[in-house]
Amino acid sequence: MPVANEIVVQVQERVRDEAKRRGVRWTSQRQVIVEQFLLAGEHLTADELLVRSKEVDPAIGAATVYRTLNLLVEIGVAQRVRLGGGSASFEPVLGRAHHDHLICLACGLVVEFEDEGIEKRQNAIAKKHGFVLRHHRLEMFGLCPKCQERLAAE
Repeated sequence: MPVANEIVVQVQERVRDEAKRRGVRWTSQRQVIVEQFLLAGEHLTADELLVRSKEVDPAIGAATVYRTLNLLVEIGVAQRVRLGGGSASFEPVLGRAHHDHLICLACGLVVEFEDEGIEKRQNAIAKKHGFVLRHHRLEMFGLCPKCQERLAAE
């Protein structure tokens, strides 16, 4: 689900301010990359984000996309997730409810879900071991219904 435009503007301002604080030059290219990332509404690899960003500004290079994504992860605007493929994917974490992932090993389908029972159990486990959770990630890998049917038919 895409992030609302109001949130995009707020996050862009936050990222711009944090980049400047860190001595990172804020350019129109970085602005485009952040905007495309936030408006995508789906998990993106750096290469996918590069393609989307180049549609707006053909001069954007891969290195700028990678550096900008790393900055977004460092300041807590994006999360790096491995969804079964070789490349990491990234997703915005602001303006979105916490969720976990089901990932199909055959076709790569990603299903996002929320489950209060899982959240309570994870917190109970952390507490049992003396941990205070700051964040967590649950990724479950298997076969989606379509791939199960396809494999059964083969």
